[in-house]
Amino acid sequence: MTSRASPFYVYTLPETLLSSLEPISFESAGSTSTPGTSDYLEQPTPANLTPASDPLAEASESTTGSGPQCNTCNYSATSTDEQREHYKSDYHKFNVKRKVLGLPAVGLPMFETMLDELEESISGSDSSDSESDPVSDSMTDRVSNLLAKTTLDAIQEHDDDSAMPVRSPFLIFQSSLLPPDDVLAIYSTLFPVPENSTPQDVIKSRQLSPKVQTQDASTPVSAIFMLGGGHFAGAIISHALKPQNKADPVVFVEHKTFHRYTTRRKQGGAQSASDNAHGKAHSAGSNLRRYNEAALEKEVRELLEQWKSYIDRAEHIFVRANGRQNRKILVGYDGAVIGSRDKRVKGIPFSTRRATGSEVKRVWLELTRPKIMKKDAFAPPKSKPKPKEIVLSAPSKESEPAKELSPGELHTSQIVAFVKKSRTNPLVTYLESNRLSPDFRFEPVEQYHHTPTALHLAASLSLARMVGFLVVTLGANPTLRNDDGRTAWELSGDRATRDAFRLARGDLGEQKWSWAESGVNSALTKADIAARDAREKESAVRERAEAVKRLERSGVTANQNAATIGGRKLASSVVTSVGQEQQLLSGLTPEARMRIERERRARAVEARLRAQRQKE
Repeated sequence: MTSRASPFYVYTLPETLLSSLEPISFESAGSTSTPGTSDYLEQPTPANLTPASDPLAEASESTTGSGPQCNTCNYSATSTDEQREHYKSDYHKFNVKRKVLGLPAVGLPMFETMLDELEESISGSDSSDSESDPVSDSMTDRVSNLLAKTTLDAIQEHDDDSAMPVRSPFLIFQSSLLPPDDVLAIYSTLFPVPENSTPQDVIKSRQLSPKVQTQDASTPVSAIFMLGGGHFAGAIISHALKPQNKADPVVFVEHKTFHRYTTRRKQGGAQSASDNAHGKAHSAGSNLRRYNEAALEKEVRELLEQWKSYIDRAEHIFVRANGRQNRKILVGYDGAVIGSRDKRVKGIPFSTRRATGSEVKRVWLELTRPKIMKKDAFAPPKSKPKPKEIVLSAPSKESEPAKELSPGELHTSQIVAFVKKSRTNPLVTYLESNRLSPDFRFEPVEQYHHTPTALHLAASLSLARMVGFLVVTLGANPTLRNDDGRTAWELSGDRATRDAFRLARGDLGEQKWSWAESGVNSALTKADIAARDAREKESAVRERAEAVKRLERSGVTANQNAATIGGRKLASSVVTSVGQEQQLLSGLTPEARMRIERERRARAVEARLRAQRQKE
């Protein structure tokens, strides 16, 4: 939507312009709303939810009482507990989702009828021999399917009439001083129109006197607070501008900006968000960010207390806070200067940049400068002509229909997905609900000849945790063989997977399976694995120490040869010692070579330090 800012200021509009303003309504002729006061374009009513068929009004009349009310569903509860249960119900959630989409709410009888009709249509379209998925039969999926169907019906019913409702943040006016195709748009958040009033009257009543002083106590003020990413900017702004300074006309009665390091660099998000998602981190940076978050909250709230007298008389309070936690710093906390139910609190109806003093000025000027826009930008979109039917010539060869999967192939795809992602709980639920064995043979057989069962698949992918779960918890048979005659143990790709089989043998006992036939080695316990790891670690330490000693001895031999042998023999001796050192290192792992190299450098540094001390 293209627009250009006018040279006017909403609180000091010329009298000629004010008298020429006429509000425009882009609603249909049958609409009964006051022109210029509606924030919505005309909303289409779905065919299956006409006022006559929707019993919401009757239901609300029968249930209205003195108890807690639900404005979304027009429902009256008899107690607070009943109200909580209503808010948790699928009926309320369904109406909330419809409200977000701009669709009207439905009554409880209509909701139940729509669910029954949806279930009949789904059951009538399914094949008789297909097995139902218990997850898809849940109420949540039924409500989601119903909402999707209702939205699709509304779009299809009114595809040629108008677009879905679009909310406009402006009050739209036409004027004889503007070209016929242009309109004047003023942000409606500045001038809320009460009942029995018109937008022109509200705007005229808010015009400032030419003699008003910018810093006068009687001059109206508004507040803007922006908080995000550790940056805070707040200002109390006078509605009167500085006429002598057109480049910087905004008058700050009070203003303050500051910044605290609270955002995790190169990772995004505040430290508290990371702590809530992954647990409390323990590092110098995380502790500093937590301290700064607490300090930022304290400084902002202290500033609000200092500005309380200005905030109490502010006409508007514009708040831009990224995230729920940042908004809680400004609004609605215990003893807050700005209450959560304060009707003056409003959002900023356009995108903003980082919270700075200059950005606060830009926001105020953007709010208070009327926009000149094209009238077509607000009109409902024209109906699109239906595309002409294109008759295609019949292909010479009929296209083959898509191959339908058999029940066994469907089960295979689900089980393979669960195994590859190591999702144990969904796997158990799926096997139990479909009454499948953990040794279920995958289909088609030719595709899964190497890994015909879940255990074979988990072993070939080196999923040690899944292997242990399948054998111990689900009771998968480790003696089964694939088409190549190999058991799952023989497909294991690493020691961790083989350890999982041996641990399972120790947990289940020798009588559970014919372990010799499965090929699984002797049973192990977790204590045995821990002891083995400890022995290997000690052996690695000993090997490293011996390698260091051999290197030291080779170095001593090279030095002795250098003292007694000269010329070419000296060089050959040095080359020989270097070759021996490389030969010794070549037999070690890269990690061991790196450790030896670090220790050798450390010993060299110690030798230099000892030499320096002796000289001193």
